[in-house]
Amino acid sequence: MVKMVVLSPHRDDAAFSLSLAIGSWLERGHAVEVVNCFTRSEYAPFADMTAVHANDRMTYVTALRLKEDESWRKQYGAGQKRLTMKDLNVKDAPLRLHCGIEEVFAAAVNPADKAMGKVQKALESAGAVLAPLALGGHVDHRTALEAALPLLTPDLPWAFYEDLPYGLELTDGEIEQAVRALGGGLNAELAPVFAGVAPDVEAATRRKRRLALCYDSQIEDATADRMAAFCVPYGGRERLWANAAWRALEPLG
Repeated sequence: MVKMVVLSPHRDDAAFSLSLAIGSWLERGHAVEVVNCFTRSEYAPFADMTAVHANDRMTYVTALRLKEDESWRKQYGAGQKRLTMKDLNVKDAPLRLHCGIEEVFAAAVNPADKAMGKVQKALESAGAVLAPLALGGHVDHRTALEAALPLLTPDLPWAFYEDLPYGLELTDGEIEQAVRALGGGLNAELAPVFAGVAPDVEAATRRKRRLALCYDSQIEDATADRMAAFCVPYGGRERLWANAAWRALEPLG
């Protein structure tokens, strides 16, 4: 058994990007811990908050998103016993950086951000690490990634995942370019690994859609459809970009 730690900038990122892979790892007897970094939030564009007072918005949304996480975890049935969640309890970018939603993609990563140390501490006991590629450039995704990078040593199995829904807007070439840039910075050769067991691509697509819609305060049905379809070219699986130590531990895919 391997303890796999998934670094999820927000509560939905692991689910959107790795739901099928996580299911596969749990079925194979691995333990999966999802580290949710920026969990204090006011962002829930598709939630009904007409009766929520402005002063209570963060409390309400933070609790709502925790409930969504719990709903997602329950979808794994018996496997949920080996699926744990760790909350770093840090404010998301608009609250932490005092910026608008439209500014989170241009904001710079702050090396002194208290989230950096919390992320690194959360990764200390990992047997394998999953980190976001930070596709799309959201500052919370970049902060989580940059915090993790110093810990990604050659002997540790680690891989990057393709952030959804941001990856939907990029070409395969643009994703590969991001991978090459990260691999070059780490002096590591990254290779694609396809995670998940999908004898039935259509069933995998339906499952990924259902798991994504656990977070219906964040997305519309059309976005869930597109994220679900993202696994089709991968044979009903999810693509990771893994280092040599990860690939030596196969089957982690």
